[in-house]
Amino acid sequence: MYIFETMRLSEGKIPRRAYHKARILQSAQQLSIPLSEVQWEAYLADLSNEYPTGTYRLKVMADEAGQLTHQCVDLPKKQRFTAKAQLMRTDYPKWQFVNKTSHREHVDHLHETDVVLFYNLQGKVLEFDIGNVLIKEGSHYYTPYFDNDFLKGCMRAQLLDEGKVIEKDYTIDELKEKLEKHEVELFLINSLREVAEIQINL
Repeated sequence: MYIFETMRLSEGKIPRRAYHKARILQSAQQLSIPLSEVQWEAYLADLSNEYPTGTYRLKVMADEAGQLTHQCVDLPKKQRFTAKAQLMRTDYPKWQFVNKTSHREHVDHLHETDVVLFYNLQGKVLEFDIGNVLIKEGSHYYTPYFDNDFLKGCMRAQLLDEGKVIEKDYTIDELKEKLEKHEVELFLINSLREVAEIQINL
């Protein structure tokens, strides 16, 4: 098993770098992985120097011994994704849902669409398999309350801290009805692509 962060590396800089550090160090502590802040910062500094130009998808992984490795590839320009809704499986340990690890079986899907929008047994809209949910209704933007039931993303955290997004729960039935009436708009947010449009088949 390993924990990881997927980040946007653009012109040698990583947006939301502090958020990514806080999340992976919290996961390391929870999962007893010996990863230090100094080690993490030094590794990212080396990568920023190695890729001073261009925009990349950077994935940095820490294994169970705290050893860091990475993958760095060009970031595709895709900003619109197809999606469908799917019930989230619950037969996995709680840590798997709230930490970004290599154990991602709970968000597996058949890739009939680009991404999947997950909801729970109570109908609460949770997250996409690759990011958090952003819903525009009227002049406001909303994202689900966190109740240890999905992965808190770094883009979500920044938008909440800046007061640009409000926490509010939607059920999948409510969302479907409001989408059909064109009362809401649905977006995917993550630190890699920031805000992406969603075309969903409910």
